[in-house]
Amino acid sequence: MENQVNNGAPAHGGAGKIDAKTIEAGKGMAIFAYIIALIPYFAEKNNKYVRYHAVQGMNILLICIGWSIVAGILSSILAGVFIGGCYSWLVTGSAGMCNPSLYGIISFVLWVPSIVIGVCDIIGLVNAASGKMKAVPIFGKIKIIKK
Repeated sequence: MENQVNNGAPAHGGAGKIDAKTIEAGKGMAIFAYIIALIPYFAEKNNKYVRYHAVQGMNILLICIGWSIVAGILSSILAGVFIGGCYSWLVTGSAGMCNPSLYGIISFVLWVPSIVIGVCDIIGLVNAASGKMKAVPIFGKIKIIKK
C-alpha cells in the first residue's frame, strides 16, 4: 500500500491524494516552478504534484507581471504630476506642483505589493520543498491559469 499525502489541500484538478513517490519524483521541478514558472508548466504535465505547483507559480508570475505594469504606469503618471511640476518654472516662470517627497511616499506604497508577491512566492517554494500541496496565502485562490 502506497503512502498517501494530502497536506492540507486537495490535489489540483480534484484528484484527492498523491502518493509519496510522485511527490519525491517531482519535488525539484515543483521548487523550480516558483523560480522560473514556464519550464515546469510546459515540461511536467503528468506529475500532479509538479502540475499543482507549476500552476501556482504561473499564477504568481502573471500577478507579478500585471502588478508591475500597473505600478509602472501609475509611477510614470505620478512622476509627471509631482516631479514634472518642479521644472515647469523653466517655461511658465512659476513652480507649479512640485512635491518630490510625496512622490517618494507614493512610490514606496506602490512597491509594497511587490514585496507581498515575493513573500508569497517564497512561501510556495517552501511548500513545494516540504512536499505540501498548500495554496499560497492571498494569491493561492486567484486562478488565472486553472490547469
